[in-house]
Amino acid sequence: MKNIIIILLLFAIQISAQSFVVEKVSGKVQVIQGTSEEIWDVSEGQVLQGEDLLITNENSFVQLNSEGNRFILKSDAALGLNHIKQVSINDLLLALAMEEIRNVPKEPAGNNTKNTAVYGTDESKKENEATVNSNDLGYKMLNGAIQLAESGYKNSSVIAAKETFRNHPETKSLVKDRLYFVDILIDLGLFEEANAELYDIKKYDLNDDERNDVDRRIEEIRQKLISK
Repeated sequence: MKNIIIILLLFAIQISAQSFVVEKVSGKVQVIQGTSEEIWDVSEGQVLQGEDLLITNENSFVQLNSEGNRFILKSDAALGLNHIKQVSINDLLLALAMEEIRNVPKEPAGNNTKNTAVYGTDESKKENEATVNSNDLGYKMLNGAIQLAESGYKNSSVIAAKETFRNHPETKSLVKDRLYFVDILIDLGLFEEANAELYDIKKYDLNDDERNDVDRRIEEIRQKLISK
């Protein structure tokens, strides 16, 4: 366990060392920098770091450049910039294993809607004050993970999605989106991990179509394992 934690810390340090230059901004794009709760508007030419969380509003997008590698985050999305990175299967498996360890049931907090507010001490900060609803942020982060996969970062997108499901439990009931990432796991040949997700999805109140979609994938995995 100690070795796994050390590996993860080294991996996190390597990712957070990335920097991104904002090349284009359209509409309302904001960033939460590092562990700060302050939300700032993003502008062209700004340099962002791997530990930053980027958030786009409706009809907005931002184009980033990291050492010649460009990434566009489209509207209604949120993404930790540390996820914009190609991840090996081994690192994906390690991250999924750590997610299982972290995914311990927590005491209900009563009200699941949390606001992150920014308070400024001067007039310039007041322009940047914003409130982020936790539920909305969860949906935006899931959309960000999907956009990550669509841009070719499929392994990393699974990690981003799993983190979102853990930190924003309301997103776990979005069956269609969860199946999107199950299909990525199946395509990667990670059948045990995909199966575990499917059986977790079955715990929710599914309609007939959703239940059929889940059962079809479970049977697909069973057939693939038999034919090995």
